Amino acid sequence: MLRFPRALWLAAFFAVTLALPSLLADFYCDDQAMVLRLENIAPAPVPGPFHLYTFASGAPEQRHLLVDGGPLPWWTFDGLRLSFFRPLSSALFAFDHAIAGRRPLFYHVHSIAWYTAAVLVTAMLLRRVLPEREAALAALLFAVSPAHWMLASWPSARHGAISGALAMAAIALHLRARRQPGAPARLVLAALACAALGLAAGETALGAFAYVAAYEGIGRREPIRERVRALAPWGALFLAYAALYAGLGFGVRGSSAYVDPIAQTGEYLARLPTRLAVFANAALLGIPSELSTLAPQAIPALATMGAVAVVALAMLLRRARRTLEPELARTLAWLLAGAALAVLPGAAGIPGDRILFMPNLGIASALAVVLLHAGVKGNRAALAALPARAGVAIFGLVHIVLGPLLFAFGAAQLASSSHAALAAAVRAEIPARDGVNVVGIGLADPLVGMYLPSSLWIAPRPEPRPRAVHVLTMSPRDHVVRRTDARTLEITIVNGVLLQGGFETVVRPPSAPLRAGDTVPLGAWTVRIVDDDAGRPKRFSVTFDRPADDPSLAFVTWRDGALRAWTPPPIGQEVTVKHAIGPMGI
Repeated sequence: MLRFPRALWLAAFFAVTLALPSLLADFYCDDQAMVLRLENIAPAPVPGPFHLYTFASGAPEQRHLLVDGGPLPWWTFDGLRLSFFRPLSSALFAFDHAIAGRRPLFYHVHSIAWYTAAVLVTAMLLRRVLPEREAALAALLFAVSPAHWMLASWPSARHGAISGALAMAAIALHLRARRQPGAPARLVLAALACAALGLAAGETALGAFAYVAAYEGIGRREPIRERVRALAPWGALFLAYAALYAGLGFGVRGSSAYVDPIAQTGEYLARLPTRLAVFANAALLGIPSELSTLAPQAIPALATMGAVAVVALAMLLRRARRTLEPELARTLAWLLAGAALAVLPGAAGIPGDRILFMPNLGIASALAVVLLHAGVKGNRAALAALPARAGVAIFGLVHIVLGPLLFAFGAAQLASSSHAALAAAVRAEIPARDGVNVVGIGLADPLVGMYLPSSLWIAPRPEPRPRAVHVLTMSPRDHVVRRTDARTLEITIVNGVLLQGGFETVVRPPSAPLRAGDTVPLGAWTVRIVDDDAGRPKRFSVTFDRPADDPSLAFVTWRDGALRAWTPPPIGQEVTVKHAIGPMGI
């Protein structure tokens, strides 16, 4: 198995096979919103097929467009900007829609094709830089990495595979140009062109710059002047990209989950060590970094496990180096340095394993060396080799046995979750009549909370659809709802606060607290903060422009596995809305 081209075809086989469950999936989360925007049903911050990854533009008029209409919650920061430069990936999603419309199968086939292409390019790059056995094992580990299932299975996340494939090709072309004396200039231009196209697909391609810089800094032995000269075109391309990114208004502002490394350098650096440890845990032990968003209380444990895993890998690499050729040791050094640099851009966003695609080039290489060399007894007694062999066994179990299973499970879970979300929207107890405003309380699970507006519009429901959908809270707590007058409901979060969970904080930063006495407009309605804890609302009231029991207001909660109709209590009375686990398990 550890020979080429057999390993190449095996890697492609695993890339396709493990993602096959996603072919049964429907549109999932952002997929729904993108389809609706292409059909001019959902509001678009920036219209057109090249801006599907602009979720909020920061423009003054977007509050009326995105908050009063319902896609974003009432606590959204007025100047929120979540806009990512991915015109190529956006256009390819629009191409899917032009071909297949609302039939998701083609979108998923297209996603698997890009992931398979990315795996093949990566395998050929590994064959160029590593000995055959190590390259073959690294390619197989890369193909089955559980961190990649989302790129292969979720069309909205496909940008990571597209930009990653082009970035890997750019690295390979740069190495070829540098290792071939008198290489034609077209090789350099081809490498830069692939990198530029990768950047047009997504930020994942920034990883190419990380590996090229590491290669020139550590992997080359020639005078520094020659290495700087080789890096100069890459530096120019990076500066041009950064200027274009900022000049066209892309980037992040007003979010707690995302951080701008340039504008918020201090906050980015403060978060960086913990996030790097969480990503190391995901890369080495297979525990998803998404858990740090779903369960913030688990972050210390995840970070500690990640730090321990890094130390264990370093010790095993040190032992393995005894049997390695000096050139392979040097190659591993620049690959791992590139992996460390490649994770830095992704550390600015919501923690998610998909940002590990480029870092896994170096990580898979290191794991392959460890698995093949660190357990060798050498000149020491068998007893002395036991700790190393135990470490090798653990990493082998995680990446050879559990990795493929977790990959396939992720793809299958996406399929089941996508159907569960649409089924919940179909069965939602919401009347089909003109002018209905849906009001959700305690919808913590994103599939029936954050993405409820798009689900209700894309699901096969009777017409007419709701006029607007507003989720008043997404806190995973019980809520006490008291009706203070005919038009006002006062909501208390029991033993909790708003703006505490990972999904709630995507649209508002800590620098913009909501304190007692503050009022926030919600179209013709008004939200007033009654009590807060350090700027995070504990109790707030919503005053509607009509009685709370008006037929045009349809209140819903998540109860007994479905979106159930909820009736406001009589004036002066209160009821408790119990939190229940949603279809995503939140």
